[in-house]
Amino acid sequence: MKIFIMEGLNVLVTGSTCGIGLHTAKILFKKGATVILTCRDEVRGRRAVESLLVGVKEEDVAKESERIHLFTLDVTNYNSICEFTDEVSKMFKYIHVIINNAGIMGVPFELSVDGIEMHFATNVFGHYVVVERLLPLLLKTNRPDFKSRVIVVSSGLYRNAETIPQVSKLLGQKTYEYSSKQAYAFSKLANCLYTVALAKMLEPHNVGVYCVRPGFVNGTELGRETHWFLRALAAPLIWFIAKSLDQGCETIVYLAETPADQLKSGSMYYEKKEEPYNEMVDVTAIRQVWAILRHLEDTIWKRNTQLTDKQKFHGENVRNILEESLII
Repeated sequence: MKIFIMEGLNVLVTGSTCGIGLHTAKILFKKGATVILTCRDEVRGRRAVESLLVGVKEEDVAKESERIHLFTLDVTNYNSICEFTDEVSKMFKYIHVIINNAGIMGVPFELSVDGIEMHFATNVFGHYVVVERLLPLLLKTNRPDFKSRVIVVSSGLYRNAETIPQVSKLLGQKTYEYSSKQAYAFSKLANCLYTVALAKMLEPHNVGVYCVRPGFVNGTELGRETHWFLRALAAPLIWFIAKSLDQGCETIVYLAETPADQLKSGSMYYEKKEEPYNEMVDVTAIRQVWAILRHLEDTIWKRNTQLTDKQKFHGENVRNILEESLII
């Protein structure tokens, strides 16, 4: 099977200071890609950059460092996303691959600075905004031999989602019995629904969108909200059944570098193979989640006094690129 050489491709990885995101960035960097790392903490960000350069000959460090770009990004903060995408758009003419990886799991009920339930803000909405605002860079290409793409990191736990909550609940405007497990499961289901919707809308633009479930991976920070005692009890089992980071990011790397004619846009992949979604991924749910994403952004545009006219104008313009009637 022919694999495209990553050299010359610009790859953005969110949540790239630890776990699967950092490991994916390391592998793609070694394959020749220019990697765009994101961080909330600059110290951790600099450590991530240094870790990518481990093994590089001292005389080559300066040159190889030119292929690593570190940006500050808080995917739960709309203003931070706008600043980030503005900076990226000034520095780059093209983005060939966007990997929506940053995520949280099991946090107590909390609203983001924009007033959105934190699982949904982090795992879904923030990435929706990142991709939307970088669409012009994704649609342009200097590599006609490579189909630009978005890779959405989901989880097999999306199957545990019982329902799609009302938007008023996601905005904290309606009291309900909150379950962190259900909040996480729904956010991962939303990842799947978003993938299918975006794939349909980007099909005319020759951009692929793929969903991936890495499996149970050791070495990530997703379980950091779990009590230390429970983590200690589970450690032997985790060690026995969990995948390594190499195994966990294998399918992400596969989706990043495999020729598009060997992939199916809108599909879920596990262990480098396509697998069917469950019955929750249907047209009604796809439309519902897309409408939620649009409504949340509309709400932020009304509330956010720090958003500049230029930033809002750009958001409205990139929206027009996507033909929502294609969500059938």
